[in-house]
Amino acid sequence: MGRKEDIIETAMKLFAEKGYHATSMQEIAERSGVAKGSIYNYFKSKEELAVSIFRYHYEVLFHQLKQIEADPALTARERFCRQLTVQIQLFDEHKELVQMQLGEQAVKVSHEVQHLVFRIRAHTLHWYRRAIEDIYGEQVRPVSFDCATMLNGMLKEYLIYLAVDRKPLLPEKLAPFLLDRLDAIVASLLDGKTGLLDETVMADYIAAATQERSQWKERAISCLERMAALRPVEDDILRSLRLLKEELEKGETARRFMVEALLLYLAKYSLPLYNELKEAIERYFY
Repeated sequence: MGRKEDIIETAMKLFAEKGYHATSMQEIAERSGVAKGSIYNYFKSKEELAVSIFRYHYEVLFHQLKQIEADPALTARERFCRQLTVQIQLFDEHKELVQMQLGEQAVKVSHEVQHLVFRIRAHTLHWYRRAIEDIYGEQVRPVSFDCATMLNGMLKEYLIYLAVDRKPLLPEKLAPFLLDRLDAIVASLLDGKTGLLDETVMADYIAAATQERSQWKERAISCLERMAALRPVEDDILRSLRLLKEELEKGETARRFMVEALLLYLAKYSLPLYNELKEAIERYFY
C-alpha cells in the first residue's frame, strides 16, 4: 500500500471512530506516521481527503465489478451474484466505510461529498437495475427500479449487521441468499402488481448515472485527441485513434465490439496516455 492509500485508510478509521468534524489533520498525520506538513502534499484539505476516501474505494469496487462483467463464461445471474459478493467482501474488509456512510460524514461534510455520495448511489442503483433486467428479462423493466431499491435496502441492513454490529455472517453466503429473496420480489411484482418508482420519479438518479457515463466518455475523447496530437505523421495508429474517437462520439449507438477491438490494437504499442484512455473507456461502458 502506498503512502497516499495509507493516509486514506487511516483517515477513514478516524472519521468512523470520532466523526469527521472531531478529527483533525494533525491526528490523521500522526496516526499515519507522517509530518502534518507532508500530508498536504497528498491532500489540500480535510474535505478533499473525505472525497478521496469515497472515490478511492468505489473506484476499486467498480474496477473489480468490471473484470467480472467481462467474463463470458458466466450467466447473468452468476455474474451478478459474484459482483454482489465482491461488494460485500469489500465492505467487510473496510468496515469503517460502512460506518462513515451511515454517519454524519456522508451528508454533512460538504456539498461536494454529498453530491459524490449521491452519484455513487445513483451508479449503484443503475448497476442493480441493469443486472436485474439482464437476469429476468425485459418484462421486469417497469418495476426494475423498485426491485433495485428493495435489494439495496436489504443489502444495507445486512451490511450493518456485518460491518457495524459485527455479527458472524459469511459474506459469500449473503449474495445468493439475497438473490433468492429477489426472485420472490420479482415474481410478486410481475403477478399483476405495479411498482412505485418509474422513470419520472427516478429522473434525478437516471440523470446522475447518465452524467457519470458522459464524463467518462468525454475524458476518453480528450485522451484520444491528445494522443493524436502527439503523432504528426499519418500512420495506422493515428487512423485507429480517429476511428476510436468517431465510434465513441456516437454515444449510445457506439459499437462496443469495435471500440474494444481498436483498444486492443492500440495496446500493442507503448502509447502515452493509453492507460488513462483504457480506464475511461472501461468506466464509460460499465
